[in-house]
Amino acid sequence: MMRDVSCKLLSTDLQTDDIGVQKEVQTEIEIPIIKVEEIYANEFYEANQQGFKPTLRLRISALNYNNEKELIYMGVIYTIIRASEPYADEVVLVCERKIKNV
Repeated sequence: MMRDVSCKLLSTDLQTDDIGVQKEVQTEIEIPIIKVEEIYANEFYEANQQGFKPTLRLRISALNYNNEKELIYMGVIYTIIRASEPYADEVVLVCERKIKNV
């Protein structure tokens, strides 16, 4: 199975143009992945209880994460459903594949 060594965190900001109209601008920040991990059974079960279907678990540097809600990995957009810090300098992102038009 091929794995990417990086992902792109997506953040959305409101920007105001010259005439005062606000629009959403999406920013992509490419960051290195420390490790792609398996989804734990209990984690899958807990997320499933809340209506989520976790399909991706990434470990990244805590310095690179600013509470983004989405990321792109291997060309697919994922919603970040949970972020935890098992170590002071790393964040684990549990993600589900984003459903289009939701």
